[in-house]
Amino acid sequence: MAVLLAWIICPIVFGICFLSQTIYFIYKILQSRNTDYSGGSPVTTIHMTDSEATCCMGWAWTSCIDKTTNRITLKTFIAWYIVAVSLDVIITVIFYLILYHWHRIYV
Repeated sequence: MAVLLAWIICPIVFGICFLSQTIYFIYKILQSRNTDYSGGSPVTTIHMTDSEATCCMGWAWTSCIDKTTNRITLKTFIAWYIVAVSLDVIITVIFYLILYHWHRIYV
């Protein structure tokens, strides 16, 4: 029985990306979560360095970091995680289409 190589590779690529991002997400929430008070109301923040934001989240997210405290709000951090998982799905679908439509390779 021939199995399309895309059915083997794409779940592996998605799994590696998803696991690495989820592990980083959980690690940052457990290690770096603090509560700040802004105008009398509590705001949960995550400590991030500029290099972490640039390497792990992308340069666009560095504008979301408060430069004085190096913190990002938890809501923004969760939004980043959702965007990252969505990009994983999109990249996996594109990778599948490339393997399936242009290189129908069977194992």
